[in-house]
Amino acid sequence: MAKARTLTTKQRLFVDEYIIDLNGTQAAIRAGYSKKTAQEQASRLLSNVMVENAINEAIADRRRRLRIDADTVLFQWWQIANADPNELTQLRRFNCRYCWGDDHEYQWTPKQYERACMDAQKDEQPEPYNLGGSFYERKRPPHPDCPECGGDGTEDIYFADTTQLSPQAKLLYQGVEQTKFGLKINMADQMKALDNVARHLGMFKDTVNHVSEDGSMSPVFNIVGVSPDDTSASGDSTE
Repeated sequence: MAKARTLTTKQRLFVDEYIIDLNGTQAAIRAGYSKKTAQEQASRLLSNVMVENAINEAIADRRRRLRIDADTVLFQWWQIANADPNELTQLRRFNCRYCWGDDHEYQWTPKQYERACMDAQKDEQPEPYNLGGSFYERKRPPHPDCPECGGDGTEDIYFADTTQLSPQAKLLYQGVEQTKFGLKINMADQMKALDNVARHLGMFKDTVNHVSEDGSMSPVFNIVGVSPDDTSASGDSTE
């Protein structure tokens, strides 16, 4: 890091802070620059060739320490992009109580009908009708000609046991939270993962502007679409 030794103390601090979150403005503040001029200072620092080289070297050094290479990251993105969300949650349809009952009459389960008869007996009421039978199986598919539900059945939302997920689904899963509407499964952004894969493989030509509109210094990409078979995008030779 010969070039990095020519940096000032504040510039070296900025490099150390910048690689934490890639937020230039906040890195400048943490490095000791004034809050009022932090955005301007960050823009100036990021355009400094020596600072840029120091940042690149610091990031490369961190990758070496953690033994992270491009193939590892690409494989993780590809796994996320191709994971099946149905492993985490599903909207299922089952038969309604009239779907498979005799003559499409209401159908009980054996235990339910037994309890209904006991309650009726206790209340000195006649036994409930059992015209549809008492062999209801909740997970049967809807009957296409059911006059009650029209073949749509009933809806049921299913959440998987997240301790039993496949490796791909575990990468997709990002926790569960309780909201006022019930449980919510959080998932990684599959389209973003696919976009990262496409960029890595050179399917887009990017120009990078390090100064974002919100002043965060997060890289902003101006994308020009390139056909996947455009070999010039990936650096392949046609010779």
